[in-house]
Amino acid sequence: MAYYGYERVSTGKQGFDRQDEALKQWSSDNGVIYDKVFSDTVTGKTFFRDAYQKMKEILQPGDYVVIKEIDRLGRDWDGIKEEWAWMDKHDINVIIIDMPMMNSMYKDGATLDMRFMRSVIFELMCYLAEREREKISQRTKEALAAKKSAGKTLGRPVDEKRRKKICKLYLSGMSIVDISKQMDVARGTVYSAIKEAGLEIKKDRRKETKGS
Repeated sequence: MAYYGYERVSTGKQGFDRQDEALKQWSSDNGVIYDKVFSDTVTGKTFFRDAYQKMKEILQPGDYVVIKEIDRLGRDWDGIKEEWAWMDKHDINVIIIDMPMMNSMYKDGATLDMRFMRSVIFELMCYLAEREREKISQRTKEALAAKKSAGKTLGRPVDEKRRKKICKLYLSGMSIVDISKQMDVARGTVYSAIKEAGLEIKKDRRKETKGS
């Protein structure tokens, strides 16, 4: 039986401090030493978790995976449920530090009744979280509709400085692909900036972009 900690952040700008502290506190309170703590920095675009996959490769039945929050398991609730099912199928004990009620069911061994109760509680949490997500989405749509009817501009504010830089590079003869790389923005952002500035996107530039 081994104990593994797992932590995840979305960007390099975020730190692991809060999760580190929670993992250390749990290990101290329970007299446990982690065999290894795996850490991932994952963007919302790809969500490929190298460290998480390496952890799954070495997990054995009866091992423990300790995480601070349940959303460390996946990108969204479908992903979380998929990972939870995998852990359950392979007899991996998942400790969620922020959910002590579920963790207490492991104390004297995970009997079938306990495992069933954990599954019921987990599904209930997923249902409630999904309902809350739907409510937030509906409120956002209603707020946007109200702003639109009031004649207010929707969307993110235009970054004038970035747009001017993009246009300057484009007018200097740089390709859309190179501008995208240098500015670290999507090609669509480059196209939008050029069009908003009233500049013409030449056909040879299009070919250069597609051929890159």
